[in-house]
Amino acid sequence: MRRSTILTIAGISAASILLLAACQTPRLNLFRYGEPGTPLAVGDEVKIDFFTNEMNFNTGVALDAGAGYALDITILSAWIDRDIDTNEAGEELDELGFDNSLMPYDWVGYLRRSRDHNWFELMLHQPSCPRESLTGVSDLEFDEEGGSYNFIAACDGNLALFVNDSVGFYGNNVGYANISLTRLN
Repeated sequence: MRRSTILTIAGISAASILLLAACQTPRLNLFRYGEPGTPLAVGDEVKIDFFTNEMNFNTGVALDAGAGYALDITILSAWIDRDIDTNEAGEELDELGFDNSLMPYDWVGYLRRSRDHNWFELMLHQPSCPRESLTGVSDLEFDEEGGSYNFIAACDGNLALFVNDSVGFYGNNVGYANISLTRLN
C-alpha cells in the first residue's frame, strides 16, 4: 500500500474518531439559540419553509412544555442526499429518510447526528433541552386520519429542525418541504 494512501486513511480515521468523540460530549451544542421564538395559542398554525441543506433550522416558534403539537409535512421538491434519492424500498425519499444499508460502507452510519434514526430522517430538537427533545418523525405518533405527526413538547423553547446527516455534509443535500405546525392543546 502506498504511503499517501495510508496517510489518507489515517487522516480520515482520526477525523472520524474526533467527530464521534464530539458527538458523545454532553456540552456540545451544534444549535444556535437565537432569539426567543413566537409561541402558538391553542389552534394556531404556522407555515414553515424547510430546506434539507439547513443544519440547524430555527423555526422561530417557541414550544410550551407539555403542550401537544401536530406537524403536517408536504414535500415540494425531491429530497436527495448527495446522490441517494430513494429509500431501501425504492420509493422517493421523504421525512422518514433511508436505512444505513444504502451507504457504501456500514461504518459511515456512526457519523450521522443521531445513530438511532435513519439517514435524512426529519429531526425535531429544542436547544433548551437537547437530550430530552431530540426526536425523529419515526418516533412521533402518526395520525392516519389527519395525516400529521403529533408530539408533546419536552420543554419550553424554540423548535429547530434538521435532516439526520453528518455534520459538515449538509451542502450536498437537496430538497424543500412546507411544514405546518399547529398547537393542539
